[in-house]
Amino acid sequence: MKSNPFVRRIVWPVRRRWRGLTPRAGILMYHRVGAEAVDPWNLCVSPERFEQQIELLARRRAAVDLGAFAGEGVADRTGSKLAVTFDDAYRDNLEVALPILERHGVPATFFVISDALGRTREFWWDALCRAVLESDAVPTALEITLGGRNHWFTINDDSATTRAATRWIADREDPRTGRERLYMDLWNAIVLLPPAEQDVAVDAILLWAGMPLAGPESRRPATREQIAALAGHPLVRIGNHTRNHPSLPDHDAARQRDEIAGCQRALEDLVGGPIDRMSYPFGRNNAASGHIIAELGIPVACTSYPAAVTRATPRHQLPRMQVLDQDGDRFARWLRDDHALLEGKA
Repeated sequence: MKSNPFVRRIVWPVRRRWRGLTPRAGILMYHRVGAEAVDPWNLCVSPERFEQQIELLARRRAAVDLGAFAGEGVADRTGSKLAVTFDDAYRDNLEVALPILERHGVPATFFVISDALGRTREFWWDALCRAVLESDAVPTALEITLGGRNHWFTINDDSATTRAATRWIADREDPRTGRERLYMDLWNAIVLLPPAEQDVAVDAILLWAGMPLAGPESRRPATREQIAALAGHPLVRIGNHTRNHPSLPDHDAARQRDEIAGCQRALEDLVGGPIDRMSYPFGRNNAASGHIIAELGIPVACTSYPAAVTRATPRHQLPRMQVLDQDGDRFARWLRDDHALLEGKA
């Protein structure tokens, strides 16, 4: 599609000029290093492509620890500095990603859900995906109790018996089929439940779909022992990702405090030192979240808003850019063209 002449002549030059005058830096957000056939939230980057991305950061000498974002000095006019972060502390972060980071000398922050450590089951969002989107066929109707209320869901097309032939990305596309609509309706309801009820709900949905309750071990979170062993690692810092990964703004201040401060205490006890960084689950936060972070003395907290960081960015509202499963060349173009980062000479 051709661009508007006004955009080419006026908007793009102004945008480039603004970028050249605005010091900036970037924070990269990863979740998993692995491969899944069904990945509605784009959580996975393959090991091969992750290595290409990390090699680029190492070659450009771009990688810095997230702690550098507590001040303003990390930003410059070419966007030459980036921090690597991982949310949720999946097991593959330690078993697959960390050796790659070590090989290239690139630092990273692992944001840990403290109460999830050592769980022998997958996270609820992965279990829901397995039940609704990965099963070969599901019934056309589902009756389930969520939050003390009975809910009826129906699939009104042939997607109940046929899996989608092409990939669907939930945060970029509207549901295309009845099965995808069911997935989103259930996700939006389950995210608001207490942790124990989330597990009960997805177990019921797995049984409804005829899927085993036990998911792949590769989708499980790291163990306490794995995280404790990282204390003192020269490239790794551990960060607060709450006790149970709730949607913080959907809970009162007391519940938020329990989640954030409880995780802080648990992780500091586990690693034997202070935790000086936070990542909001789902990137969601409100004024109460910010007050709690400030009271705990945590200098930096990350959202999932996809943008570069400037000197004016509040340090408790740091944006992060989710990295997709793309090779090193496309990764470099994405950083440069979409976010004005790594614009200097290679």
